[in-house]
Amino acid sequence: MTLLHIGLSLSPTWLRAGSWRRPDSRVEELFTADFFVEAARSAEAAHLDFLFKPDALTLDPASVEHGLGFSALDPTMLMAALVAETTRIGLVPTLSSTFAHPFTTARQLQSLDRLSAGRAGWNVVTSLGGGENFADRDVPADPYVNAVDFVTVVEGLRQSFPARALHHDRTAGVFADPAALSQVPPHGRYASAGPLSVPALSDEPLPLLHAGGSPASVDFAARFADAVFAMTAETSDGVALRGRLHAGAGAAGRKRAPLVLPGVSLCLAPTRAQAEELANENQPGPTSPAHVRHWTIVGTPQDAVDEILRRADAGAIDGVIALPAASWGSLHLFTSEVVPALAAAGRFRTAYSGTTLRGHLAEGI
Repeated sequence: MTLLHIGLSLSPTWLRAGSWRRPDSRVEELFTADFFVEAARSAEAAHLDFLFKPDALTLDPASVEHGLGFSALDPTMLMAALVAETTRIGLVPTLSSTFAHPFTTARQLQSLDRLSAGRAGWNVVTSLGGGENFADRDVPADPYVNAVDFVTVVEGLRQSFPARALHHDRTAGVFADPAALSQVPPHGRYASAGPLSVPALSDEPLPLLHAGGSPASVDFAARFADAVFAMTAETSDGVALRGRLHAGAGAAGRKRAPLVLPGVSLCLAPTRAQAEELANENQPGPTSPAHVRHWTIVGTPQDAVDEILRRADAGAIDGVIALPAASWGSLHLFTSEVVPALAAAGRFRTAYSGTTLRGHLAEGI
């Protein structure tokens, strides 16, 4: 029986709509490290695979009058802050292949992977908005062709200073072998670059997530992604997406297809009546992730367990990315009751067996 893989989104979805107005929301701490440390430690105590930070590169001023809008800390900086507060859980920031620079991206990710001892990954998105904030950068004609070039260059840069180059030979006085360093040739709109100034931790590529559902997005994910953050509101959507990804990965010659990890909006309470009341009090607004077509569960922790297992057994998911809704209580019920129940059923790990994100994602497959 294969194990599920579970990530936690740090959006934070549990403050969306009117939830930030709850007395226990801690909204005043939203732009501090402490706010996210609690969520991170809760997730790591439940042995989740990774923490995941979505991102948006634009902000509508009107959206922050009555809610969070897309105001948020920078994902990579947030994950760096969580390195010292966690020891095993993976750290996955979102980066835009359309607007980010490959060298800067590679350096940030390489540094995050080094500082976390192999726990870094990245979520690659092509970005639907934000171009006005990057007027000095041309928008590519085909964002997915550009994404292929971007990922190729970033990974090339990561390996342009390979781990094997480090000698640390005190006797000979050789720190590293310069002959092992290299440049990355031009790809698409990206000129030759490198070598990177941070050595790689290993020869393996960083685990890559991708969010999207268009044909071009699915094709990109099938070729490059280790997991897909999917919006599959119905079981049939998940089955179809998983089938397309497996077919695409096979056609690309990959041994393993990307994991299908849909976002699941979780409004949880000890009773169904309490969960319904909580959901009704905090209806999602137009900028809330719950407003998008995510799978939604409103009920008890056992309801969430049953629904997750039902979809897994139907072949619709390989796991989930949790989007706790309405209150901190939903987050804590997920990590303290839902995940342990999945582990007790033999469908999730009871402890970490590895120390890297790639190891977590490969476990039980």
